Amino acid sequence: MGSTVTIIPPGGLVLVSGVSGFIGSHIALNLVKLGYKVRGTVRSEDKATWIKEAVAYYYPFASFEAALVPDITAAGDMSFGADPNKIITPMVNSVRNLLETATKEPSVKRFVFTSSNQAALNRTLGKEFMVDKTAFNEASVAAAWRPPPYEPDRIWDVYSALKTQIEQEVWKFTREEKPKLVVNSVLPCFIVGPIIHPKQSGSTGKWVMDFWKDAGHFAPLQGFGGSYFVDADDTALLHIAGLTQEDVKNERLFGFAGIFNFNTWVSVFRQLDLSRPWPADDPNQQSDLSKVDDARELELLKRFGYNGWTSFFDSVKKTVQESRQ
Repeated sequence: MGSTVTIIPPGGLVLVSGVSGFIGSHIALNLVKLGYKVRGTVRSEDKATWIKEAVAYYYPFASFEAALVPDITAAGDMSFGADPNKIITPMVNSVRNLLETATKEPSVKRFVFTSSNQAALNRTLGKEFMVDKTAFNEASVAAAWRPPPYEPDRIWDVYSALKTQIEQEVWKFTREEKPKLVVNSVLPCFIVGPIIHPKQSGSTGKWVMDFWKDAGHFAPLQGFGGSYFVDADDTALLHIAGLTQEDVKNERLFGFAGIFNFNTWVSVFRQLDLSRPWPADDPNQQSDLSKVDDARELELLKRFGYNGWTSFFDSVKKTVQESRQ
């Protein structure tokens, strides 16, 4: 780690909510690797059992515990759905409750919120522009809250609006309540990284592994199309920077490492295994041509010994070779 002041030194206790999730698990692994004690929340005994096994598999002597907290988000519905009243409103209330609880606990020094690229903007393919790192995805909010009926065609807008309005609530709370704790957020794009346990759902990692294991199972990645990606370890380290680095205060850190589309996946898979019948390139695929000023993120990664983002090739290779499925 670099020479900048670390507000929470190794050995300190960090709470990771949703630690069995794809992002949360990689944050926990990177924290214990750096010498932190981690307490992770889960929603079931089964998840507590397997996430403890997973952490011990990678770091046998890690200081890690799993705490069963079924209602940490006050039973908000994190699933996809078309009704913003059922999806967005409960979760906005939940994150405010979580912040209120955190501010009442003197031992809590930092609150790092996992947001999403969708909280900032919708993907726009084939058009060059500079991403405004202060912007929020108001277009999706407007689309999500248009009058009923709540048909399936608005599900993605509701999802994007959920990410937008939850993060907006975080910053609204920070402005209005002026808590003593420091707040930061991380906005990752499509995350590429290993699935750390056979029972882990894997999120985007599962899409990758499904395609890798079955060359005919490519519809999800082909349909997703062009986007930015970020390696799971890179996004974990951005969270840890927001947690530990004294000078990182009230910042939005963007996990925009590089671009891909379906043809990029096929290209990497061909390089990793020429013998398999990978599909042909899709001539209709477009690319995300937006630009992001990532100087701050790269500077923070350098403090942890990383000279730049993990490349798409290396991230995919690590995913297919190290996933525990």
